[in-house]
Amino acid sequence: MLPKDIVVFIEADEERAGRLAYAAALARLWRAHLIATFVVNRLDLIPSHGFARGSGVEAMLRLHRTATQEAAADTRRLFDHVVADAGITGEWRLSDHESGEALMLHARHAGLAIVGPPSRLGQPARRPQMLSLSEDVIFTSGRPTLLLPAGWPSHRTGRRIIVGWNGSREATTAIALGMPFLTAADVVHLVVVPEARPNGWLSADPGADMARHLARNGVEVVLEQCPGKDAGTVLLEHARSIDADLLVMGAYGRPRISEFVFGGTTRTVLAKANTPILLSR
Repeated sequence: MLPKDIVVFIEADEERAGRLAYAAALARLWRAHLIATFVVNRLDLIPSHGFARGSGVEAMLRLHRTATQEAAADTRRLFDHVVADAGITGEWRLSDHESGEALMLHARHAGLAIVGPPSRLGQPARRPQMLSLSEDVIFTSGRPTLLLPAGWPSHRTGRRIIVGWNGSREATTAIALGMPFLTAADVVHLVVVPEARPNGWLSADPGADMARHLARNGVEVVLEQCPGKDAGTVLLEHARSIDADLLVMGAYGRPRISEFVFGGTTRTVLAKANTPILLSR
C-alpha cells in the first residue's frame, strides 16, 4: 500500500526548495497528501547570541523573531507554489518551541518523513539547528525516514535502489516499509555482506530467501553477495557504482534523543553517503 501522507521537515536553510520539490514529486507519484513542517530554531542554538546582555537580549529576540517570520512566510509561499504546480493537496504547519516527542508527532501521523542529511560525523554543523542531526526522527518517530542529501534532483525518486540485507529485524522492517519504492523501481540490488558479522541470521545461501520474497512481491531484484568486512563501505561503493537513486537499510542504535550510539554500518553510511537513504528502526 502506498503512503497517503508525507511529512517534509523544513528549516530556514538553503536546502528547503530542493527538499520541497522532491517531497512534492513523490507525493504526486503516490497521490499522497503533503505536509510541510517548518521548524523554528531556538535562539539559544546560535552561540553568538549568548554574548548579548541587557537591552541587547531584547534586540536579539526581535531580530530572531523577525527573521523567523520572514523565513516562514517565504517558505510558505514556496510550498503553496510547489503544491499547486504538482496538483496535490497540501498542509502547512509551523513547529515553534517543539522538540523531542512533540516534534516527532508530526512524523508519527504520516506514512513517510523526509528530512535533510545529518551533520557529517566529526565535523561541526555549519549552523546549529533543531534537525541538524536528523537522528531524532529516525530513532523516535517509528516511521520510515528518508534522508535527502543537498542538491538531490527532484525527479530521481528511486529507479535504481540498493537494499542492505543482513537478516536482522531492523533490515526486515526497512524492507517492509520501503516496499512502495522497491515495487516501483526498475531494479533493486539486494546486497549481502556475509563476512561483516551481520546482526541477524543468514541462511546457507545468504539473501536468497529474501530475494525470492521480493520477487514474489513484484520487485525486479538482483542478489549481490559481496565480500568485505565493513558492510557500510560495501553498500556505499555499490551505490556509487550503479549510480543508485536510493539506499534502503535498517538503522541500529540506542533510541534515546541526544544519546545515539550507532552500529558500525549505520555510522559509516550516515557519515559518507551522498545518496538518499531510507532508514527505519
